[in-house]
Amino acid sequence: MSDAAETARSTREGGGAPTAECTIVLVGRPNSGKSSIYNRLTGGNARVGNYPGITVDVLEGEVTLPSGARAKIADLPGLYSVEAAVADDTDEGVARGFLERLRERTKDEAGAPARFVVVQVIDPTRLALGLRLTRELARAKLPLIVALTHKDILASEGRAVDVTRLGDEIGVPVVLVCARDDDAKPALLAAVDDRLRDLDPPPPHAGFDPAAVARHVVHDVSTSDATKRSRLFTERLDAVLLHPVIGPFLFVGIMALVFAAVFLVADPVSGAFDTLLGLARGGLDRLLGKGLVASFLADGVLAGAGTVLAFMPQIVILTIALELLEASGYLARGAFLVDRLLRLLGLSGRSFLPLLMGHACAIPAISATRVVRDPRERLTAILVLPLMTCAARLPTYALVLAAFFSGRSALFRACLFVGLYFSGIFAALVASFVLRRTATRGKSLPLVLEMPSYRLPQPSVVVRTALGAARRFLRDVGTTIVIASAVLWTLLTIPMPGVDRDPGAPEIESSVAATVGRAIEPVTRPAGFDWRINVGLFGSFGARELMVATMGVVYGVEDAEDEPAPLAEKLREAKRPDGTPLYGARTGLALLAFFVLACQCMSTVAAIRRETSSWRWPAFVLAYTYALGYAAAVAVYQIGGLLGVG
Repeated sequence: MSDAAETARSTREGGGAPTAECTIVLVGRPNSGKSSIYNRLTGGNARVGNYPGITVDVLEGEVTLPSGARAKIADLPGLYSVEAAVADDTDEGVARGFLERLRERTKDEAGAPARFVVVQVIDPTRLALGLRLTRELARAKLPLIVALTHKDILASEGRAVDVTRLGDEIGVPVVLVCARDDDAKPALLAAVDDRLRDLDPPPPHAGFDPAAVARHVVHDVSTSDATKRSRLFTERLDAVLLHPVIGPFLFVGIMALVFAAVFLVADPVSGAFDTLLGLARGGLDRLLGKGLVASFLADGVLAGAGTVLAFMPQIVILTIALELLEASGYLARGAFLVDRLLRLLGLSGRSFLPLLMGHACAIPAISATRVVRDPRERLTAILVLPLMTCAARLPTYALVLAAFFSGRSALFRACLFVGLYFSGIFAALVASFVLRRTATRGKSLPLVLEMPSYRLPQPSVVVRTALGAARRFLRDVGTTIVIASAVLWTLLTIPMPGVDRDPGAPEIESSVAATVGRAIEPVTRPAGFDWRINVGLFGSFGARELMVATMGVVYGVEDAEDEPAPLAEKLREAKRPDGTPLYGARTGLALLAFFVLACQCMSTVAAIRRETSSWRWPAFVLAYTYALGYAAAVAVYQIGGLLGVG
């Protein structure tokens, strides 16, 4: 008898609760509901989506079983098979490696016999597909429990599962739960407790036919009009949303509405932040006067972090919108809609989610490329992800649009905003087309992906996601951006040794930062950038949001004697010595063109280094994106001048 069985036997005979720590491992195919179960069990905030690849690393939490035993819960990435050949650094490779290490471990951290239970989460609406993995896990002789989730969707379709018969057919305990219900946690933990207490459980059946078992245990139990309408609604909706002609146009239209909402809803909130920022700076001036301390707090901290804070609503609203679309199952349809196009460019529908996640942040999106099975396709996706318009670019976009296009309608600005997003997408697709025929050439694997059911997003998950986005943004404001803004204030205040300032010129013009920015003006002048914008570009390499923060610091220090005003207004009113506007619409357009293409984020470079285990590819990304960004900015500025753009 094994040590684990002996421990369980002693516990049961003694009538006490097991005290040794055990591990509960959640496995399952992508989109099976694992993360929803994990959130229900732990109260955690694992991202819940309706698309494969959401969980790209092992999420861990803790819970107490009904018997009093402590248990660690590990939510593994999506897993199709434990037998097929996959790379170790892909989604499936990470999950499989975790299971293998768990099987090899004989003692836990306290030296007690290691105990674990594998809970396979299966979507019962696609039972046959899930049972294929069950059969492989049974052949691996893992201590197994099957948790059927999405029972609410099954009921809405007028079907039911014979749980008892399913357990008999596969030789594994089966639990039917819904992650939305409060009774899901006690039911599942009780099943885990029972499995741990079982001394010598019979081995699971490894020779069953998944398709046949699914036919035997799933039955239609309702033919009501409501059930028929539900099924008909899904079929009719898919007929429209997945139409080869109408579907792509609807997708573009829906995304355009999302971006329009970013302006229509967030603009008033951003205005309120600007007002509060002005009041805070005015209060500091009255309290501390015009000394260096007041300048540091008002022009270094508030003008930097406070300016970026005013753009937080856009990021939060965009996060909520994408979460709603993703959780509903609609974005999964996007993978099928774009698969044909992506395949022409050397990618596949599996790259769709990482590319889409890149619109929030390139760092988790680069990790999400582990869902791509083909290593060449995965490398291509990593190399083009910095071209996607991430949320960190939003403050700069919003600043430029507010500065140079404030007189235009919200619809015009929304269309321009959408154009910026699709410019990044277009650039990424063109880059992938070139890369797949040069540096990463090779044949892509076909797309194999089941269609998820439509679901109503969980309000609690959406709210938690929005709060998480806000916390991350505020954390950046409170650390990286504030520190960088303070450093920039110092560089903009300390004079450069040996540099003489013209009489009457602002002190900032002889600062260290201004001197460096002015030194590269001959290179950036063809793009319409002066030393102020150059300093902003330096700052933005630490984090893209720092472009706005840096400009806020620059103009806060330069105009310290003036009344506080929104940064966009200061950019509009900036003048040359001869009284002509310092910046115009074509300068703004050139800056946008540069930001669309240039990889200005040290964290993204570090993520590429981590995923590729080489400095070759991060250096390649920096070289080609900066070259493209500079060329595009020069072209936009010069062509704009020829066309008479101001």
